[in-house]
Amino acid sequence: METIIYENIKDFKENYFIDFSIQSECNLLQYLSMLKKKYNTHIDECRALYDKNNTTSFKIIDTLDDLEGLMPYHSHFILKNDLLEDFNPSRYTEDDFIETPELLSNCIDLGDETEEYNKTLCEKISLFFSLKKEQDLRDAEFYQKTAQFYEIVKYITDQIEIEKNILLRFQDVPKTVNTDKSINLDSQELFAHIRYDDVGYLERSRALKDITENYHPDLLKSLLKDLEFYLFIEKEEKEAEFDREDIQQAIQELQAKNLPVPYLKIIPEDFLTDRQKEMREVNKKEFGERETLCIDLENLLFPYEFFSLYEFQRMIMRKIKEISPQENERVIDISELKTSKTKTIALLHHTGILDFLRSKFPNITDNQLAGFFELLTKEPITARNQSSQFTKDKSSFKYPIKNSQDKEELDLILTRFGMKEIKLQLSSEK
Repeated sequence: METIIYENIKDFKENYFIDFSIQSECNLLQYLSMLKKKYNTHIDECRALYDKNNTTSFKIIDTLDDLEGLMPYHSHFILKNDLLEDFNPSRYTEDDFIETPELLSNCIDLGDETEEYNKTLCEKISLFFSLKKEQDLRDAEFYQKTAQFYEIVKYITDQIEIEKNILLRFQDVPKTVNTDKSINLDSQELFAHIRYDDVGYLERSRALKDITENYHPDLLKSLLKDLEFYLFIEKEEKEAEFDREDIQQAIQELQAKNLPVPYLKIIPEDFLTDRQKEMREVNKKEFGERETLCIDLENLLFPYEFFSLYEFQRMIMRKIKEISPQENERVIDISELKTSKTKTIALLHHTGILDFLRSKFPNITDNQLAGFFELLTKEPITARNQSSQFTKDKSSFKYPIKNSQDKEELDLILTRFGMKEIKLQLSSEK
């Protein structure tokens, strides 16, 4: 979708919502996220154009290289990483260091060498701060020229947060109230912490116990619902950061490596919301009965963005399953679980269906089994060389069930249909 880049915040405020209202490709949250990326990209392009003929940065790097051999390592590290402010209690300015380079010795160790050595060192210090001052002036000039774009990005960011808060108000379950000042019980902040801060399994376990008051069933279910809503909102915002060119490039990269393009599994009618059913009917009217394949943008463009949250989601589901086994069918919603072709084949292994067919027809091959299920499901399996996943060799890297975590996910799916690790009885065992 083409968007207009407005030059000032006034024009943007007056027109961005009008621009949104005349298109229907995405919702407002997605539209704002897409705009934020567009303006940040535009700022980067302006910066690249502004710096095209600038050599100051290269001169600073060269001067730092010269200083590396003239002062102690730790002092050079401070200059190189812009940490001098923390070692400058007298608050000397760049002009001070340019005019009197010796002042730098009051901040960091410059060593103790010969007069000739110190003269060279002072010249390099003066040059370094002269170049830094020149760069600061250029940065200030660039910011002045692009200040309106930065204001627009800030305004868009604020609108994104407002839109998220509006959506949160429509949740069925309110946010958990913080009753203990030592524990942060705001679920949205918890999810963001797990997502961005590399939280380990131990910390996630403690957080789950604390926020659900020692695994209270109702709080576990509320937390799971909060997490599903958070993932729904954040995935929409993340998807909007990528345009058609990004998607096409990612597809071409996969095809160049002979890797399959990930598609979304068609959700069974029983699991659709009323709104999703309406959208499916609209698609049928537009495209006929032929089902259209939708690209799984998450797997294609940002497969690890929510990995830690999916682990946390499984942790919550396992705890619900553990303390309320009789409610599993009502609580667990598998429509959000990944149901790729690999997972579908894994279900055939896990239920014993493939073992049953092999016992019934001993001469059947893996490829013939794949062709049979391709016929039943109307989905390409053999064409994408997934027939090798029908192997009964569990040590093969093609075998679709890799670990206990895979088995737990399969059990969750089977539980929804009244089957938990139920395997078909082989004819030889009757």
